[in-house]
Amino acid sequence: MKPYKLVARGLSHAPEGRGIFPNLTVRENLMLGAFLRRDQDGIESDMQRGFNLFPILRERERQMAGTLSGGEQQMLSIARR
Repeated sequence: MKPYKLVARGLSHAPEGRGIFPNLTVRENLMLGAFLRRDQDGIESDMQRGFNLFPILRERERQMAGTLSGGEQQMLSIARR
């Protein structure tokens, strides 16, 4: 199956290398995780779920992702999925 079809079905992978976009904010990185979606309410709900799972990300929502600690970057990578 093509990767974009797997993503559309909800499959994701949080690589150890994180794969975040360091020059974007935490919020912008999270929004990129929803690039195939069109349900704005669902996107916002999932973003809030990520913030509830990792409260530090809510505190750093407007911070550039590249300035997060390694652990925080991994949290962002997981929350983006």
